Amino acid sequence: MFRILLVIAVIAIGYDAIVHQGAYTRDLWYKAVGATERVVDEAKRVGERAPDEPRSQMN
Repeated sequence: MFRILLVIAVIAIGYDAIVHQGAYTRDLWYKAVGATERVVDEAKRVGERAPDEPRSQMN
């Protein structure tokens, strides 16, 4: 199943590269990178806030 999806992805990316000069692939890549950066930034903010909050100890 994975191989079939991989072949389809390679064909789609190749078609985009030839017909559209990679415009769609480039756009999807930029969106994925932007989403990843937003998630990382949010995780950093959560990590910075965590030490300030008091931790409850369960005994």
